[in-house]
Amino acid sequence: MPIETRIARRYLWAARKQAHTAFLSSISMLGLAVGVFTLLLSIALLSGMQGQIKARLIESSPQLLVEPAGRNTIADANAIVAAARQLGLTDVRPFVSGIAWGGNERLRQGRPMRVRSYARGHEPAPDTASARKRAWNPNEPQVFLARGYAASLGLDLGDALTVVAPRTRLTPFGPVPVMKKYRITRLVLPESDEASTDAWLDPNEAAHLFGTNGEPTAIEMYGQADRAEPAQAALQARFTGAQFKTWKEINRPLFLALRLEKIVMFATISLIIFVAALNLVSSLSMLILEKRPSVGVLRTLGATERNILSLFMQVGLLIGLTGTLLGNLFGLGAAWAANRFHLVPLPPDIYFLSYLPFQLDVEDIVGVNIVAILLSVIATWYPARIASRLDPISAIKED
Repeated sequence: MPIETRIARRYLWAARKQAHTAFLSSISMLGLAVGVFTLLLSIALLSGMQGQIKARLIESSPQLLVEPAGRNTIADANAIVAAARQLGLTDVRPFVSGIAWGGNERLRQGRPMRVRSYARGHEPAPDTASARKRAWNPNEPQVFLARGYAASLGLDLGDALTVVAPRTRLTPFGPVPVMKKYRITRLVLPESDEASTDAWLDPNEAAHLFGTNGEPTAIEMYGQADRAEPAQAALQARFTGAQFKTWKEINRPLFLALRLEKIVMFATISLIIFVAALNLVSSLSMLILEKRPSVGVLRTLGATERNILSLFMQVGLLIGLTGTLLGNLFGLGAAWAANRFHLVPLPPDIYFLSYLPFQLDVEDIVGVNIVAILLSVIATWYPARIASRLDPISAIKED
């Protein structure tokens, strides 16, 4: 063991007999421990919440989204669907979507609406009010409407909705808009992934309304998330008339926002560790003041400025390491216990979670410890540098 390390450990151990020095050292350790504990617990909570959000996004979002390139519809839809199923994406849903105009003729009100076809067997679930069994004319065109959109036009279950398509047809009197009336047979409370849709139509009705000639405007593919990128590469190499996006690319803006939120929180709470590390300046300065004669003796015995600098840097580092280890012990333990035993419950009728999840990645733990130790070293450097430049003769005379 280097001589500087042995002397540093002895200085730190002997400092416990000096009340004021021991108090300042304890405050420095405690401050670092509290800072590391707070940062670990906060990052664990944020990571747990973001993990739940990402899991729900992966579950609800298609693993692969196919959109046309250079045109409005996908010409090779059937071939793409067959190829995707061969690659293991068994749940493939072509659909037609577009912007139309919805109107209430009775109140003479209207507004733009986002229309989408639904895959048979995957119709949007009705809310409680529209789930009541009612007899509808099966030959009458039907539409599923978002409850918020229906309320904005003063419509309710069973009313008629007039839809005007964004295209025209030629008649003896000239071009006229394509429009059709639909009976509202279901009101829907959209999920998060359906929030941009106002109305759902039968696939044939949607294709006729937007004039796609049976071709879809997009294809959603569901399967295992880890198969999305290999399937994307295989399909992109085979079909050039469409563009393929994985679930990561679809949700990239949200993922970037979540990452930025984590970085900002990490940087903000790291200020607690920074303030705690500043206490090392005062505690180490008091120790150096008491050890001035000893430093003079070491210098006369041949110790260089570098030896003295290393000596007091190690003293500060030992204090910082002790506080960091204590913070890790309590932070990791509290995060594990809170997640394991569900110590922070949430009302399930308000939130989508029954308790607050805590999750820590290895990268987060390593990052917190690097910040704590690095700030401890930075705070220790200045007083250690002052100690290394003490005049040995003047220091010995003070003994």
